[in-house]
Amino acid sequence: MSTEPAASPGDASGLVARWRSVPLLGQLGPVALGLVVLGLGSFAYLSVTGRALGPTAFAPVATLWVLFNGAGLALFQPIEQELSRATASRRALGEGGRPVLLKAVGYAVGATAVVGALTLAFSGLLTDRVFNGAGILVPLLVLGLVGLAAEHVLRGVFGGNERFSRYGAQLAVDGALRIVGPLLLVLAAAHDVGAFGLALVLAPLLAAALTAGRPGTLGQPGPPLPWRDIAPHLLVLTGAALLSQLIINAAPIAAQVLARADEAEAAGIFISALVLTRIPLFFFGAVQAAFLPSLAGLAAVGDRPGFSRQLRQVVLLVSAVGGLFILTMAAIGPLALRLLYGDEFVATRTELVPLAIAAALYMVAQVMAQTLIALRAYRDALIGWAAGSAVFMLALLVPSQLELRVGAAFLAGSLVALATLVVFVRARERRLTGTGR
Repeated sequence: MSTEPAASPGDASGLVARWRSVPLLGQLGPVALGLVVLGLGSFAYLSVTGRALGPTAFAPVATLWVLFNGAGLALFQPIEQELSRATASRRALGEGGRPVLLKAVGYAVGATAVVGALTLAFSGLLTDRVFNGAGILVPLLVLGLVGLAAEHVLRGVFGGNERFSRYGAQLAVDGALRIVGPLLLVLAAAHDVGAFGLALVLAPLLAAALTAGRPGTLGQPGPPLPWRDIAPHLLVLTGAALLSQLIINAAPIAAQVLARADEAEAAGIFISALVLTRIPLFFFGAVQAAFLPSLAGLAAVGDRPGFSRQLRQVVLLVSAVGGLFILTMAAIGPLALRLLYGDEFVATRTELVPLAIAAALYMVAQVMAQTLIALRAYRDALIGWAAGSAVFMLALLVPSQLELRVGAAFLAGSLVALATLVVFVRARERRLTGTGR
Protein backbone atom coordinates (compact mmCIF):
# COMPACT_ATOMS: atom_id res chain seq x y z
CA MET A 1 0.00 0.00 0.00
CA SER A 2 1.38 3.39 -0.92
CA THR A 3 2.52 5.66 1.89
CA GLU A 4 2.53 8.76 -0.26
CA PRO A 5 0.02 11.40 0.87
CA ALA A 6 -2.95 12.01 -1.35
CA ALA A 7 -3.11 15.26 -3.24
CA SER A 8 -5.04 17.80 -1.24
CA PRO A 9 -7.29 20.58 -2.51
CA GLY A 10 -4.58 22.95 -1.36
CA ASP A 11 -2.05 21.22 -3.64
CA ALA A 12 -4.41 21.49 -6.59
CA SER A 13 -5.12 25.15 -5.93
CA GLY A 14 -1.38 25.73 -5.63
CA LEU A 15 -0.81 24.22 -9.09
CA VAL A 16 -3.60 26.37 -10.53
CA ALA A 17 -2.12 29.46 -8.89
CA ARG A 18 1.31 28.62 -10.26
CA TRP A 19 -0.15 28.19 -13.78
CA ARG A 20 -1.98 31.51 -13.53
CA SER A 21 1.18 33.21 -12.27
CA VAL A 22 2.69 32.62 -15.71
CA PRO A 23 0.35 34.53 -18.08
CA LEU A 24 2.19 33.22 -21.11
CA LEU A 25 1.03 29.66 -20.38
CA GLY A 26 -2.62 30.67 -20.44
CA GLN A 27 -2.13 32.49 -23.73
CA LEU A 28 -0.53 29.42 -25.30
CA GLY A 29 -3.73 27.37 -25.05
CA PRO A 30 -5.69 28.44 -28.15
CA VAL A 31 -2.55 28.69 -30.27
CA ALA A 32 -1.27 25.34 -29.07
CA LEU A 33 -4.61 23.72 -29.91
CA GLY A 34 -4.55 25.27 -33.38
CA LEU A 35 -0.99 24.09 -33.88
CA VAL A 36 -1.91 20.56 -32.86
CA VAL A 37 -4.52 20.54 -35.63
CA LEU A 38 -2.07 22.13 -38.09
CA GLY A 39 0.64 19.64 -37.12
CA LEU A 40 -1.70 16.68 -37.45
CA GLY A 41 -2.93 18.05 -40.76
CA SER A 42 0.59 18.55 -42.08
CA PHE A 43 1.75 15.08 -41.14
CA ALA A 44 -1.51 13.51 -42.31
CA TYR A 45 -0.91 15.25 -45.64
CA LEU A 46 2.63 13.86 -45.81
CA SER A 47 1.59 10.40 -44.66
CA VAL A 48 -1.32 10.07 -47.11
CA THR A 49 0.69 11.57 -49.97
CA GLY A 50 3.74 9.38 -49.27
CA ARG A 51 1.64 6.24 -49.23
CA ALA A 52 -0.26 7.24 -52.38
CA LEU A 53 2.83 8.17 -54.44
CA GLY A 54 5.65 6.00 -53.06
CA PRO A 55 9.18 7.18 -52.09
CA THR A 56 10.41 8.26 -55.55
CA ALA A 57 7.32 10.20 -56.70
CA PHE A 58 6.85 11.55 -53.18
CA ALA A 59 10.31 13.20 -53.11
CA PRO A 60 9.41 16.29 -55.24
CA VAL A 61 6.16 16.80 -53.30
CA ALA A 62 8.08 16.56 -50.02
CA THR A 63 10.53 19.12 -51.41
CA LEU A 64 7.58 21.39 -52.30
CA TRP A 65 6.34 20.99 -48.72
CA VAL A 66 9.75 22.00 -47.38
CA LEU A 67 10.13 24.97 -49.75
CA PHE A 68 6.54 26.04 -49.17
CA ASN A 69 6.91 26.11 -45.40
CA GLY A 70 10.47 27.40 -45.53
CA ALA A 71 9.58 30.28 -47.87
CA GLY A 72 6.67 31.23 -45.65
CA LEU A 73 8.87 31.37 -42.57
CA ALA A 74 11.79 33.09 -44.30
CA LEU A 75 9.80 35.69 -46.24
CA PHE A 76 6.68 36.30 -44.18
CA GLN A 77 7.44 35.33 -40.60
CA PRO A 78 9.64 38.47 -40.27
CA ILE A 79 6.58 40.52 -41.19
CA GLU A 80 4.53 38.70 -38.56
CA GLN A 81 7.30 39.14 -35.99
CA GLU A 82 7.80 42.87 -36.50
CA LEU A 83 4.07 43.56 -36.82
CA SER A 84 3.43 41.61 -33.61
CA ARG A 85 6.38 43.20 -31.77
CA ALA A 86 5.64 46.78 -32.84
CA THR A 87 1.91 46.44 -32.15
CA ALA A 88 2.54 45.00 -28.67
CA SER A 89 5.10 47.72 -27.92
CA ARG A 90 2.68 50.44 -29.00
CA ARG A 91 -0.10 48.90 -26.91
CA ALA A 92 2.20 48.88 -23.86
CA LEU A 93 2.85 52.59 -24.44
CA GLY A 94 -0.85 53.38 -25.11
CA GLU A 95 -0.45 53.95 -28.88
CA GLY A 96 -2.42 52.57 -31.85
CA GLY A 97 -0.85 50.14 -34.33
CA ARG A 98 -2.66 50.87 -37.62
CA PRO A 99 0.39 52.54 -39.24
CA VAL A 100 2.39 49.36 -38.55
CA LEU A 101 -0.34 47.19 -40.11
CA LEU A 102 -0.50 49.26 -43.29
CA LYS A 103 3.26 49.15 -43.76
CA ALA A 104 3.32 45.40 -43.13
CA VAL A 105 0.65 44.79 -45.79
CA GLY A 106 2.56 46.89 -48.34
CA TYR A 107 5.80 45.06 -47.61
CA ALA A 108 4.11 41.64 -47.87
CA VAL A 109 2.58 42.46 -51.25
CA GLY A 110 5.93 43.66 -52.60
CA ALA A 111 7.86 40.67 -51.29
CA THR A 112 5.33 38.22 -52.74
CA ALA A 113 5.44 39.89 -56.14
CA VAL A 114 9.25 39.92 -56.33
CA VAL A 115 9.77 36.34 -55.14
CA GLY A 116 6.92 35.04 -57.27
CA ALA A 117 8.37 36.65 -60.39
CA LEU A 118 11.84 35.25 -59.67
CA THR A 119 10.41 31.78 -59.06
CA LEU A 120 8.62 31.78 -62.40
CA ALA A 121 11.68 33.19 -64.17
CA PHE A 122 13.79 30.24 -62.95
CA SER A 123 11.05 27.65 -63.38
CA GLY A 124 13.16 25.53 -65.75
CA LEU A 125 16.03 25.23 -63.28
CA LEU A 126 13.68 24.51 -60.38
CA THR A 127 11.85 21.88 -62.41
CA ASP A 128 15.01 20.01 -63.36
CA ARG A 129 17.15 20.38 -60.23
CA VAL A 130 14.61 20.57 -57.40
CA PHE A 131 11.32 19.00 -58.49
CA ASN A 132 12.61 16.03 -60.52
CA GLY A 133 10.86 17.22 -63.69
CA ALA A 134 7.48 17.98 -62.03
CA GLY A 135 7.16 21.47 -63.52
CA ILE A 136 3.58 21.96 -62.30
CA LEU A 137 4.93 22.38 -58.77
CA VAL A 138 6.61 25.70 -59.66
CA PRO A 139 3.44 27.79 -60.24
CA LEU A 140 1.82 25.99 -57.32
CA LEU A 141 4.64 27.22 -55.10
CA VAL A 142 3.92 30.80 -56.20
CA LEU A 143 0.20 30.38 -55.49
CA GLY A 144 1.05 29.09 -52.04
CA LEU A 145 3.16 32.17 -51.30
CA VAL A 146 0.08 34.39 -51.67
CA GLY A 147 -1.79 32.43 -49.03
CA LEU A 148 1.19 32.33 -46.68
CA ALA A 149 1.67 36.10 -46.95
CA ALA A 150 -1.95 36.70 -45.96
CA GLU A 151 -1.75 34.24 -43.09
CA HIS A 152 1.37 35.76 -41.55
CA VAL A 153 0.09 39.36 -41.73
CA LEU A 154 -3.09 38.28 -39.97
CA ARG A 155 -1.12 36.37 -37.34
CA GLY A 156 0.98 39.46 -36.64
CA VAL A 157 -2.20 41.47 -36.06
CA PHE A 158 -3.74 38.75 -33.88
CA GLY A 159 -0.59 38.22 -31.79
CA GLY A 160 0.21 41.89 -31.24
CA ASN A 161 -3.35 42.49 -30.02
CA GLU A 162 -3.41 39.29 -27.92
CA ARG A 163 -6.26 37.80 -29.96
CA PHE A 164 -4.90 34.31 -29.57
CA SER A 165 -8.25 32.60 -30.15
CA ARG A 166 -8.37 34.00 -33.69
CA TYR A 167 -4.71 33.09 -34.16
CA GLY A 168 -5.41 29.52 -33.12
CA ALA A 169 -8.55 29.32 -35.27
CA GLN A 170 -6.58 30.20 -38.40
CA LEU A 171 -4.02 27.49 -37.65
CA ALA A 172 -6.77 24.93 -37.05
CA VAL A 173 -8.60 25.72 -40.29
CA ASP A 174 -5.34 25.45 -42.25
CA GLY A 175 -4.58 22.08 -40.65
CA ALA A 176 -8.08 20.72 -41.28
CA LEU A 177 -7.87 21.67 -44.95
CA ARG A 178 -4.51 19.89 -45.28
CA ILE A 179 -6.17 16.71 -44.04
CA VAL A 180 -9.23 16.95 -46.26
CA GLY A 181 -7.43 17.61 -49.56
CA PRO A 182 -5.26 14.49 -49.88
CA LEU A 183 -7.99 12.26 -48.45
CA LEU A 184 -10.34 13.38 -51.22
CA LEU A 185 -7.62 12.66 -53.78
CA VAL A 186 -7.11 9.15 -52.41
CA LEU A 187 -10.84 8.51 -52.51
CA ALA A 188 -10.77 9.65 -56.13
CA ALA A 189 -7.87 7.21 -56.78
CA ALA A 190 -5.65 10.12 -57.89
CA HIS A 191 -1.89 9.57 -58.21
CA ASP A 192 -0.92 12.86 -59.84
CA VAL A 193 1.91 14.88 -58.25
CA GLY A 194 0.29 18.18 -59.27
CA ALA A 195 -3.03 17.32 -57.61
CA PHE A 196 -1.37 16.58 -54.29
CA GLY A 197 0.68 19.78 -54.61
CA LEU A 198 -2.48 21.82 -55.20
CA ALA A 199 -4.09 20.32 -52.09
CA LEU A 200 -1.16 21.65 -50.06
CA VAL A 201 -0.97 25.22 -51.35
CA LEU A 202 -4.71 25.92 -51.31
CA ALA A 203 -4.96 25.32 -47.55
CA PRO A 204 -3.39 28.59 -46.29
CA LEU A 205 -5.14 30.66 -48.96
CA LEU A 206 -8.55 29.40 -47.87
CA ALA A 207 -7.65 29.53 -44.16
CA ALA A 208 -6.68 33.21 -44.41
CA ALA A 209 -9.90 34.06 -46.25
CA LEU A 210 -12.08 32.20 -43.76
CA THR A 211 -10.51 33.68 -40.59
CA ALA A 212 -9.60 37.24 -41.64
CA GLY A 213 -12.76 38.89 -40.33
CA ARG A 214 -12.08 42.61 -40.16
CA PRO A 215 -8.40 42.92 -39.16
CA GLY A 216 -8.59 46.70 -39.58
CA THR A 217 -10.63 46.90 -36.37
CA LEU A 218 -7.56 45.62 -34.49
CA GLY A 219 -5.36 48.43 -35.81
CA GLN A 220 -6.27 51.65 -34.05
CA PRO A 221 -4.92 55.02 -35.33
CA GLY A 222 -1.54 55.89 -33.92
CA PRO A 223 1.64 57.90 -34.51
CA PRO A 224 2.83 57.68 -38.14
CA LEU A 225 5.49 55.15 -39.06
CA PRO A 226 7.93 56.21 -41.81
CA TRP A 227 9.26 53.44 -44.06
CA ARG A 228 12.77 54.15 -42.79
CA ASP A 229 11.66 53.01 -39.32
CA ILE A 230 10.40 49.62 -40.44
CA ALA A 231 11.77 48.64 -43.87
CA PRO A 232 15.43 48.27 -42.74
CA HIS A 233 14.31 46.15 -39.79
CA LEU A 234 12.23 43.92 -42.04
CA LEU A 235 15.10 43.49 -44.47
CA VAL A 236 17.49 42.46 -41.68
CA LEU A 237 14.85 40.13 -40.23
CA THR A 238 14.28 38.62 -43.65
CA GLY A 239 18.01 37.97 -43.98
CA ALA A 240 18.07 36.38 -40.54
CA ALA A 241 15.01 34.27 -41.35
CA LEU A 242 16.48 33.11 -44.66
CA LEU A 243 19.65 32.03 -42.89
CA SER A 244 17.72 30.28 -40.12
CA GLN A 245 15.60 28.47 -42.70
CA LEU A 246 18.76 27.52 -44.58
CA ILE A 247 19.76 25.42 -41.58
CA ILE A 248 16.41 23.70 -41.10
CA ASN A 249 15.13 23.49 -44.67
CA ALA A 250 18.26 23.20 -46.79
CA ALA A 251 18.94 19.84 -45.16
CA PRO A 252 16.20 17.97 -47.08
CA ILE A 253 16.87 20.02 -50.21
CA ALA A 254 20.57 19.16 -49.94
CA ALA A 255 19.65 15.49 -49.64
CA GLN A 256 17.60 15.78 -52.83
CA VAL A 257 20.28 17.69 -54.77
CA LEU A 258 23.32 15.72 -53.56
CA ALA A 259 21.72 12.31 -54.07
CA ARG A 260 23.06 10.27 -56.98
CA ALA A 261 20.67 8.59 -59.40
CA ASP A 262 20.93 5.32 -57.46
CA GLU A 263 20.19 7.16 -54.19
CA ALA A 264 16.80 8.60 -55.21
CA GLU A 265 14.85 6.25 -52.95
CA ALA A 266 17.28 6.70 -50.05
CA ALA A 267 16.96 10.48 -50.43
CA GLY A 268 13.17 10.23 -50.30
CA ILE A 269 13.35 8.19 -47.09
CA PHE A 270 15.89 10.55 -45.50
CA ILE A 271 13.79 13.60 -46.41
CA SER A 272 10.85 11.90 -44.71
CA ALA A 273 13.00 11.35 -41.61
CA LEU A 274 14.00 15.02 -41.59
CA VAL A 275 10.34 16.02 -41.83
CA LEU A 276 9.48 13.69 -38.93
CA THR A 277 12.11 15.30 -36.70
CA ARG A 278 10.56 18.74 -37.34
CA ILE A 279 7.61 17.85 -35.10
CA PRO A 280 8.79 19.93 -32.09
CA LEU A 281 9.01 23.02 -34.30
CA PHE A 282 5.22 23.03 -34.49
CA PHE A 283 5.18 23.38 -30.70
CA PHE A 284 7.55 26.33 -30.91
CA GLY A 285 5.07 28.16 -33.13
CA ALA A 286 2.68 28.34 -30.17
CA VAL A 287 5.44 29.67 -27.92
CA GLN A 288 6.48 32.34 -30.42
CA ALA A 289 2.93 33.61 -30.94
CA ALA A 290 2.59 34.60 -27.27
CA PHE A 291 6.26 34.91 -26.26
CA LEU A 292 7.40 37.61 -28.70
CA PRO A 293 4.64 40.20 -28.09
CA SER A 294 4.76 39.56 -24.34
CA LEU A 295 8.53 39.99 -24.23
CA ALA A 296 8.34 43.06 -26.50
CA GLY A 297 5.90 44.74 -24.12
CA LEU A 298 8.21 44.09 -21.15
CA ALA A 299 11.20 45.39 -23.12
CA ALA A 300 9.32 48.53 -24.22
CA VAL A 301 8.76 49.67 -20.62
CA GLY A 302 12.17 48.46 -19.38
CA ASP A 303 10.89 45.72 -17.03
CA ARG A 304 14.14 43.79 -16.78
CA PRO A 305 13.10 41.42 -13.92
CA GLY A 306 9.89 40.47 -15.75
CA PHE A 307 11.80 40.10 -19.01
CA SER A 308 14.40 37.78 -17.47
CA ARG A 309 11.77 35.72 -15.65
CA GLN A 310 9.73 35.17 -18.80
CA LEU A 311 12.83 34.24 -20.81
CA ARG A 312 13.87 31.63 -18.22
CA GLN A 313 10.39 30.09 -18.20
CA VAL A 314 10.31 29.73 -21.97
CA VAL A 315 13.84 28.32 -22.22
CA LEU A 316 12.99 25.67 -19.62
CA LEU A 317 9.70 24.82 -21.35
CA VAL A 318 11.22 24.53 -24.83
CA SER A 319 14.22 22.57 -23.55
CA ALA A 320 11.93 20.10 -21.79
CA VAL A 321 9.90 19.54 -24.95
CA GLY A 322 13.07 19.09 -27.02
CA GLY A 323 14.51 16.60 -24.53
CA LEU A 324 11.29 14.59 -24.46
CA PHE A 325 11.25 14.44 -28.25
CA ILE A 326 14.85 13.18 -28.37
CA LEU A 327 13.96 10.37 -25.95
CA THR A 328 10.90 9.53 -28.03
CA MET A 329 12.96 9.23 -31.21
CA ALA A 330 15.46 7.02 -29.38
CA ALA A 331 12.64 4.76 -28.20
CA ILE A 332 10.26 4.49 -31.17
CA GLY A 333 11.69 6.68 -33.96
CA PRO A 334 12.07 3.95 -36.64
CA LEU A 335 8.62 2.56 -35.84
CA ALA A 336 7.07 6.04 -35.99
CA LEU A 337 8.59 6.63 -39.42
CA ARG A 338 7.16 3.39 -40.80
CA LEU A 339 3.75 4.01 -39.25
CA LEU A 340 3.65 7.52 -40.68
CA TYR A 341 4.80 6.80 -44.23
CA GLY A 342 4.64 3.04 -44.78
CA ASP A 343 6.86 -0.03 -44.51
CA GLU A 344 9.13 1.14 -47.36
CA PHE A 345 10.40 4.02 -45.24
CA VAL A 346 13.14 2.49 -43.08
CA ALA A 347 15.64 4.49 -40.99
CA THR A 348 17.76 3.62 -37.96
CA ARG A 349 18.03 5.29 -34.55
CA THR A 350 21.58 6.38 -35.40
CA GLU A 351 20.06 8.44 -38.22
CA LEU A 352 17.00 9.75 -36.36
CA VAL A 353 18.40 10.66 -32.93
CA PRO A 354 21.06 13.14 -34.20
CA LEU A 355 18.35 14.79 -36.32
CA ALA A 356 16.13 15.06 -33.23
CA ILE A 357 18.99 16.61 -31.22
CA ALA A 358 19.63 19.09 -34.02
CA ALA A 359 15.93 20.03 -34.12
CA ALA A 360 15.89 20.55 -30.32
CA LEU A 361 18.97 22.78 -30.46
CA TYR A 362 17.46 24.70 -33.35
CA MET A 363 14.28 25.29 -31.35
CA VAL A 364 16.17 26.77 -28.39
CA ALA A 365 18.15 28.90 -30.84
CA GLN A 366 14.83 30.24 -32.12
CA VAL A 367 13.96 31.30 -28.55
CA MET A 368 17.20 33.27 -28.40
CA ALA A 369 16.50 34.87 -31.79
CA GLN A 370 12.97 35.88 -30.73
CA THR A 371 14.46 37.45 -27.60
CA LEU A 372 16.83 39.55 -29.69
CA ILE A 373 13.92 40.65 -31.90
CA ALA A 374 11.97 41.73 -28.81
CA LEU A 375 15.02 43.78 -27.84
CA ARG A 376 15.18 45.21 -31.40
CA ALA A 377 18.67 43.68 -31.78
CA TYR A 378 17.96 42.60 -35.35
CA ARG A 379 21.55 42.53 -36.54
CA ASP A 380 22.58 40.28 -33.64
CA ALA A 381 19.96 37.75 -34.73
CA LEU A 382 21.24 37.98 -38.30
CA ILE A 383 24.85 37.36 -37.20
CA GLY A 384 23.85 34.36 -35.09
CA TRP A 385 22.01 32.64 -37.93
CA ALA A 386 24.80 33.57 -40.37
CA ALA A 387 27.33 31.78 -38.18
CA GLY A 388 25.17 28.66 -38.01
CA SER A 389 24.47 28.69 -41.75
CA ALA A 390 28.16 29.06 -42.59
CA VAL A 391 28.99 26.00 -40.48
CA PHE A 392 26.10 24.09 -42.06
CA MET A 393 27.36 24.78 -45.59
CA LEU A 394 30.96 23.94 -44.70
CA ALA A 395 29.89 20.65 -43.13
CA LEU A 396 28.11 19.68 -46.34
CA LEU A 397 31.48 19.80 -48.11
CA VAL A 398 32.81 16.93 -46.00
CA PRO A 399 32.59 13.76 -48.14
CA SER A 400 30.54 11.05 -46.49
CA GLN A 401 27.44 8.91 -46.82
CA LEU A 402 24.43 11.05 -47.82
CA GLU A 403 22.46 10.65 -44.57
CA LEU A 404 25.49 11.17 -42.32
CA ARG A 405 26.72 14.15 -44.33
CA VAL A 406 23.45 16.10 -44.26
CA GLY A 407 22.54 15.09 -40.69
CA ALA A 408 25.92 16.19 -39.30
CA ALA A 409 25.64 19.53 -41.12
CA PHE A 410 22.18 20.13 -39.60
CA LEU A 411 23.46 19.31 -36.10
CA ALA A 412 26.60 21.46 -36.37
CA GLY A 413 24.74 24.43 -37.83
CA SER A 414 22.08 24.38 -35.09
CA LEU A 415 24.68 24.13 -32.32
CA VAL A 416 26.81 27.03 -33.57
CA ALA A 417 23.76 29.24 -34.15
CA LEU A 418 22.52 28.58 -30.61
CA ALA A 419 25.90 29.31 -29.01
CA THR A 420 26.27 32.58 -30.92
CA LEU A 421 22.75 33.79 -30.17
CA VAL A 422 23.09 33.02 -26.45
CA VAL A 423 26.18 35.26 -26.25
CA PHE A 424 24.26 38.16 -27.81
CA VAL A 425 21.20 37.66 -25.60
CA ARG A 426 23.24 37.70 -22.40
CA ALA A 427 24.98 40.90 -23.43
CA ARG A 428 21.76 42.67 -24.45
CA GLU A 429 19.76 41.55 -21.43
CA ARG A 430 22.28 43.09 -19.03
CA ARG A 431 21.83 46.48 -20.74
CA LEU A 432 18.01 46.46 -20.92
CA THR A 433 16.49 49.83 -19.97
CA GLY A 434 13.51 50.20 -22.36
CA THR A 435 13.24 49.82 -26.14
CA GLY A 436 10.27 52.12 -26.82
CA ARG A 437 8.03 51.31 -29.77
